[in-house]
Amino acid sequence: MKIRDEDKDKEQLIKELKRLRRRIIKLKVTEIRYRRAKNLLKKSRKQYSIAFKEAKLPILWIDADEGKIINCNQAAEIFLEKTKEEIVGQQQISVHPPEKAEFYFRIFKIQTDEKYAFAYEDKSGFAYDAEVLTKSGEIIPVHISASVSSFGKKRVIQQIFRDITKYKQSENALKNALNFSERLIDNAPYPIFCKDRQGIYLSCNAAFARFVGAHKSKIVGKTDFDIFPKEIGELFRKKDEEALGAEKPKISEEWVGYPGGKKMLIETLRGIYSDAEGNAVGVVGISRDITESRKISDMIKKADIINRKNIMEAFKKATKNVMVAQQQLKIKNTRLNETLEKVEEANKKIMDSIRYAKVIQSALLPNLDGTNIYLPDSFVIWMPKDVVGGDIFFKDSFTEGVGSDEHLTGLIFAVIDCTGHGVPGAFMTMIASSGLRRIIKDEGCHDPARILKQLNFIVKKSLQQDKKETLSNDGLDAAICFIKIQKKTDSSGQEDTEKILIFAGAKLPLIYVCDNEADLIKGDKESIGYKKSDLNFDFTNHTVHIKKGMSFYMFTDGFADQLGGEKRRRFGTTRFKSLLRKNAGLPFEIQRKNLLETFEEYKGENERQDDVTVLGFGF
Repeated sequence: MKIRDEDKDKEQLIKELKRLRRRIIKLKVTEIRYRRAKNLLKKSRKQYSIAFKEAKLPILWIDADEGKIINCNQAAEIFLEKTKEEIVGQQQISVHPPEKAEFYFRIFKIQTDEKYAFAYEDKSGFAYDAEVLTKSGEIIPVHISASVSSFGKKRVIQQIFRDITKYKQSENALKNALNFSERLIDNAPYPIFCKDRQGIYLSCNAAFARFVGAHKSKIVGKTDFDIFPKEIGELFRKKDEEALGAEKPKISEEWVGYPGGKKMLIETLRGIYSDAEGNAVGVVGISRDITESRKISDMIKKADIINRKNIMEAFKKATKNVMVAQQQLKIKNTRLNETLEKVEEANKKIMDSIRYAKVIQSALLPNLDGTNIYLPDSFVIWMPKDVVGGDIFFKDSFTEGVGSDEHLTGLIFAVIDCTGHGVPGAFMTMIASSGLRRIIKDEGCHDPARILKQLNFIVKKSLQQDKKETLSNDGLDAAICFIKIQKKTDSSGQEDTEKILIFAGAKLPLIYVCDNEADLIKGDKESIGYKKSDLNFDFTNHTVHIKKGMSFYMFTDGFADQLGGEKRRRFGTTRFKSLLRKNAGLPFEIQRKNLLETFEEYKGENERQDDVTVLGFGF
């Protein structure tokens, strides 16, 4: 049956209607998905905004083209000591010290310039070390991690700052320790050298440089063939290879010739040094000139042979000659023994120098056994964190009169906490101790505030920290007491003794207990010797009239800063003050025992945080 034209048009309209409905449904589904994606994006942006705001590390957003800061988080405001309004809109270089800002800007510009494609990757970003200048003027070393993102045509760099002050301090401490070790080796009287497996000199001391007759810079990086004649170079190389193949250090003797015909007999002890895996990577040696010793030995042997021959040939006829020869032999043996004693003494000095730092510091400190310091009622606790420490205490007394009329007129006690601990701290204590003795003994100054001011000048000048170009920035905190003792006569004509305590502190306090009440006198908020320490600062004197039964305590922050207890927190000044008040009525040797027991019990298995010094005395 033939379909009419109007029927055909109707079917086409129905098909088109169905296709239109399907398109409408797809559009609605697409619209729903778009709304969901939009909501997810909005939620994601909100979460990122919260995370950016609450991040613990300082974060800056920087326009890569203009170099301006366009956003920052709260941590950045705290870190830079500025408000967001003071930060945003400033150039990126404004966060760095002016003298180094241009250098850091060039680093930043190269890393963020698109034409240097090698400088960064969008995913991993880039990083570099720099210094940041806070609003208060403090310069903080930081590690900056940065990543580049694009928002349309604008490129934004996100910078994250990490404070690396402690890392830099550790690095400086390590450098000081290495320098100290190098100086010890350089002061050794015997030539010392170090080579790699190929015979190339890696290091040597000053004695070896004098032995070779060249500066160390002309030796390091060279071989024996570059320094000595060929036959000597071959001999030294052979001995090195023998040492590398041996299981223990080897001693060898070599005759070394010099221009002009001079020859020396050298005794060398060679041993190997290994890498972390225990593989031998080179040779270490120490040499000594035994030319004279060998001559003496040979002379003794020859004399002994001659004497024996003479004795056998004419014993009866040459008794007198034999006695003379024996006497000569005795003299020569004595000289040999003296030479050997000198050699042993020199060896002992090398070993003792390693431990001598502790001996030197201990000599500066009185009464290390904790017994009284001039006063019958007193004690001292001195516990360095390492072998040597950065804490030191000082005492001195002053008298008048002669013989039986001599009487005590004053006492000075000082407690000092120097930068760091260990070897660097010990160096600082020597400067501080020397400065105190100069001020108190040589200059006769007894005023605590004036002593602190003069000590500030001595330390700062000694370390040249009054100059901008000086790299070091070390100093100390201190507490000083002067006890003035003077005789008075009352109205009835009876003599009495009046005691007055004058205290001044640079960061360190004084605690005294009277009538079961503990009072704390704070030191001034000014340290001594640092770059930022003011040479014109006048420290404050505090006067306390001493009554019978009063107890006084001076201390560094090592006791209060110790971590321990169940929650591994600081012992704290408040708890320490309460401990002193509780023990003040006991004999001072018992007080010392109780303080030590409390400290060890609270510390437990934790590592000691710092040097600990406590000085207690009473009347």
